[in-house]
Amino acid sequence: MENDAQRNIRVWIVDDDAELLEILGGSLVQEQREIRLFDNGQAVLNAIEHSFLDILLTDLMMPGVDGLQILKEVKRTCPESIVIIMTGYASLDTAIQAIRGGAYDYIQKPFKLEEMEVVISNACEKISLMRENRRLLQRLKEVREEANQLKEIRSGQLADILGLRRKGPREETDSEMELILRQINPAPPDEDVPREVVQEKALIGLERLIQFRKGGFLSEEEFLSLKKIFFQLIDKMKY
Repeated sequence: MENDAQRNIRVWIVDDDAELLEILGGSLVQEQREIRLFDNGQAVLNAIEHSFLDILLTDLMMPGVDGLQILKEVKRTCPESIVIIMTGYASLDTAIQAIRGGAYDYIQKPFKLEEMEVVISNACEKISLMRENRRLLQRLKEVREEANQLKEIRSGQLADILGLRRKGPREETDSEMELILRQINPAPPDEDVPREVVQEKALIGLERLIQFRKGGFLSEEEFLSLKKIFFQLIDKMKY
């Protein structure tokens, strides 16, 4: 299944002038554009219920459902879709109101096909940019999730290296730093522990810290900082 970035841009055109509709449909055809023609506004409203669009090019003044009604419904159901209004001089003020109501742009009749192509090309470029933004945001979300998973894995590996796997409700809340600091503190100062035992535990803890650095879990700066804390804690021990 093709993703959002690969999907053709869906361009819907609605006008009750059958001749103009066919001319626009033929002139705006390009690779990566999917053109769909409608000869009345109600047909567009019916189609929105079952499909979606990227760009809507609509005449403003039409019998039955007019361009403003279509604009309102498109913005309700497909808020990111781009709506472009075609209007005659007499309805120019209404077209400006449509812009304020969420229309992307308007083009005044009569127009040249080259002018219309410029308007549609700009709209297609905006759609492509929005798709790219969505893709990047999704990728950023995935990277954050991967980083969180990696952090959990690294925390578990660190616990294995330092021999600090513990049972109990605090196991999931222990940070990597907490695990390290508990390990590099060989024994609480108020415990009556023989000097030889403290030295042996200190050596084991330091070796594990070195192993952790070699495993790539600590940068050189982090390693030196923790090693400094390690010896400060040993110096404070009461023998």
